[in-house]
Amino acid sequence: MLTTQQVARILGAETAGEVRTRQRYLAQLRFRGDGPRFVKHGRLILYRESAIEEWLKAGETNCTRNINQ
Repeated sequence: MLTTQQVARILGAETAGEVRTRQRYLAQLRFRGDGPRFVKHGRLILYRESAIEEWLKAGETNCTRNINQ
């Protein structure tokens, strides 16, 4: 299981500020139901590595024309 901070680093965050930005982005995705599947344990949000991989794979494309269609 991965924390939001660990997922933020997978998404390319390198500095503390970037980690916070990615964590806020993940929170917005959770609220909208657009992000990776997660488990909530109390106030702690955890992600399975497989859920992150599936979510990233679902967003793959080979052409910018395919985005948002």
